[in-house]
Amino acid sequence: MNKQLIFATLGPSGTCHERATKAYIAFQELPNAKVELFNDLLEALEQLHDGKVDFIIQNSAHPKVYELTEKYFREVFVIDSFLCPTTPMGVLTRRDVEHPRSLGLMPATQAYVKTERWDKLIYETAKPIVGQNLLAGKYDSGIAALKFAEENPDILVVDEVIGSVQTAWLVYGRQKNQQQGVIGIKNSQLFQLELAHA
Repeated sequence: MNKQLIFATLGPSGTCHERATKAYIAFQELPNAKVELFNDLLEALEQLHDGKVDFIIQNSAHPKVYELTEKYFREVFVIDSFLCPTTPMGVLTRRDVEHPRSLGLMPATQAYVKTERWDKLIYETAKPIVGQNLLAGKYDSGIAALKFAEENPDILVVDEVIGSVQTAWLVYGRQKNQQQGVIGIKNSQLFQLELAHA
């Protein structure tokens, strides 16, 4: 019987990390894999280094990419990457706030909007935390999954739709990918610019 593979990624439940990890497992056709969620990917890195999890999946925009890539560079490696869209997101605001002054967000989502509109930025580790704290009144607005507004229309309104963003994901493991040179999928259609603009 095959050992169950454990893929670590960023929690809590409902993150784009969890969604992308499940999609990657399905894409790789790994029926013996499960997802384990961590609040801190550096903790997941320690677990991978110690052999307690088998792989980590991390968004390329996550602020700790360099730490995961570098801390154990002789023992933990980037072994794969893939593209997967995020959950549709937007700027959500509490209905009872006329002039929003505070914004909850993940650092990786900051460039999607002009944050100068708010006096105070409050950083969180994941978009589901932003959505939950916005519902609880911790801040006036937040960058979170659109579903928070759809499920709570009496509390939240959508100020701006960011949508789903196609983004890159990194896969870490303890066994180095032995292929040499560029590792990727050849797709010459991507580089036929005259066709793309026709």
